[in-house]
Amino acid sequence: MSRAEYISENVYVVLVYPKYQGNIGAVARSMWNSGLKHLIIVGNKPEDEAFARSMGGRFILENAEIVDDFSCIVSRFNIIAATSSTASNDEKHFRRLPLTPEKFWDEMAGENGKIALVFGREDDGLRNAEIEKCNYFINIPGNPEYPVYNLSHAVAIILYVMFTRFNPPENIEVAAIVPEHEDLMIRDIIQIMRMTSYPEHKIRNTEVLIRRLIARSHMSDREYFRMMGVIRRVKDSLSRVVKDESDH
Repeated sequence: MSRAEYISENVYVVLVYPKYQGNIGAVARSMWNSGLKHLIIVGNKPEDEAFARSMGGRFILENAEIVDDFSCIVSRFNIIAATSSTASNDEKHFRRLPLTPEKFWDEMAGENGKIALVFGREDDGLRNAEIEKCNYFINIPGNPEYPVYNLSHAVAIILYVMFTRFNPPENIEVAAIVPEHEDLMIRDIIQIMRMTSYPEHKIRNTEVLIRRLIARSHMSDREYFRMMGVIRRVKDSLSRVVKDESDH
């Protein structure tokens, strides 16, 4: 089982007394965007608005576990991470120091137990008694004048960091155009410059500049042939103009 598959099976989102059905639905949607499927809701069942907002995550709401009290699920998890918009560097305040989402997921890289991501009420978050039942504390940095994120946005941010941490994007290698193609393009561009009476003494420096631009562009074969099509049309049009002028 890959690390991404392990995370999908063992990370749970826990919503503690969420107030707004729209947020519940948006959370389910973000969960499925991130490859998660386990949702626990304390004290509030999904209703029509939540299902409408859940989109592809509808099945997550249909299978969500509804419990009456946060305490009853604590023993099921090895890692219980509280989230809050308030950060403190004082251990006496929250019992444990806050981690950014990036730092939290870095620490989870070798974790083999079940993980609960716990999110509180939209109006006043998690109570201190609930936070004390958690053994990690995640804080999403924000504007000090208004650091409070919407519930569904906070979930989306933390899950996005998780997904990119354990599902890194594939490295897409773009092969540079072969030297022969580059030479053909440069040759045609130089011909166009000469056909438009571009100063001969400037052509060499311009060629160097164009070669640098091509190197930095990491042009794909498709892009090369599209550009060559444009260059050839310009060249053919100029050739016809030059021929017409010579005929007259």
